Amino acid sequence: MLIIGASGGCGTAFLDLGRLAGLKMYGIASGSKSSVLTQFGAIPIDYRKDDFVEVMRRAEPEGLDFIFDGMGGDYINRALPLLRRGGVLVEYANPLILPGVLRLLARTLMVNLLPGGGKLKGYGAGLALFYRKPFLEDWAMLFRLLQEGKIQPVISGRFPLLEAAQTNALLEGRQVVGNLVLVAPNLPR
Repeated sequence: MLIIGASGGCGTAFLDLGRLAGLKMYGIASGSKSSVLTQFGAIPIDYRKDDFVEVMRRAEPEGLDFIFDGMGGDYINRALPLLRRGGVLVEYANPLILPGVLRLLARTLMVNLLPGGGKLKGYGAGLALFYRKPFLEDWAMLFRLLQEGKIQPVISGRFPLLEAAQTNALLEGRQVVGNLVLVAPNLPR
């Protein structure tokens, strides 16, 4: 499995789930964040120094079973050829706006109709507008695994809810490993 954007909140969650399942994992992140990937048992790929397509073709010449893309953009086109026959690319960096969701759905249909290759699936908040059941089931399973102590989210920091704008700036600046948590203030009863 390859995780594009492996050091973020969703990426580290996929690493934790992949570790739990005993999968061989590769993760794309900056070199400064490679230690968190290796802690989960993944082989890091530094997107600033390495062409992940070349690295994966050398490491997995038969192709990959799964790719999880949390970055979007050109990564879809570059990653799709890395899938083995029957492999699946899950695009979860999908847009929240309706035109973007429709473009992703059209791209998914086009890729999935081509014979002999991998498949593309979209996953995320924008797609939940159309069909919520899979998301509700997945969240229930994740909360069960969390309660059982089988997964442990990576939390880099906790910030007051009123500092949401500054917290978002940290995320957009790619300075965060894992998740940031916004905490509501204690309100008088």
